[in-house]
Amino acid sequence: MSEALDLDRPELRSEPGTVESVPDEIYDTVVSAILDRALDPGTKLPEDVFCHHYGVSRTIVRVAIHRLQQDRLVELQRNKGCFVLVPDRKEAMDILGARKAIEPYVVRRLVDSASEDDLSSLQRHVDREDDAYHRNDQREALRLSGQFHLLLSSIAGNNVIQTTLLNLVCRSALVIATYSDVTACCKAHDHRRLVDLLQKRDAVAAVEQMERHLNDIERDLLQDKPAEAKPSLESVLQRYGPTARLRPLRPID
Repeated sequence: MSEALDLDRPELRSEPGTVESVPDEIYDTVVSAILDRALDPGTKLPEDVFCHHYGVSRTIVRVAIHRLQQDRLVELQRNKGCFVLVPDRKEAMDILGARKAIEPYVVRRLVDSASEDDLSSLQRHVDREDDAYHRNDQREALRLSGQFHLLLSSIAGNNVIQTTLLNLVCRSALVIATYSDVTACCKAHDHRRLVDLLQKRDAVAAVEQMERHLNDIERDLLQDKPAEAKPSLESVLQRYGPTARLRPLRPID
């Protein structure tokens, strides 16, 4: 199995040089930029910038935009243009819920199918995550944390799940950018613990670790903050009008 997934890896990029490949190139570029946090939710994506860069018509660009829109990565706003999607809270919960349904299956599959070379690749990837954390390179740590989950699905060898999880991890990056900051990404020690359990071929513990890991992410990102109590009119008057009590009452005309 190959080394940790790289956003420049061949399977995420089309061969340049033909007009027919441009929509795929645009799509892959936007996906990679979202995963890297180079494009944040709400960023405008003007069609003419794509047209100028790739030397193609708006019709070609719109093919890519339509695909990105279908995959819930961008949204079209009437009379305003195309923007990187800002997921609402319901969509954010649905994205994480889908990952919680899929990734434990990936882990179970890996316990049975991952080779020693595969596990070594995972170990080396986690080492890279640790290095990014120790260097306080939070953006790189976030990028690698998402790639770790993509590497798991790649090793599992189910192409449908791999494609689905790529979309979910990309959309998860938008959730993190919307509801938290760059520090709210996967913890490298969680990934290391999972790799250790895969090496031990402990399916039950490995699945539990993945479930716990995803639950922690969901809690950190989407926990409800207690609503701030609204002051009463009486407390407002006491705070802002302390001399009011000293004024004689006057009849209301």
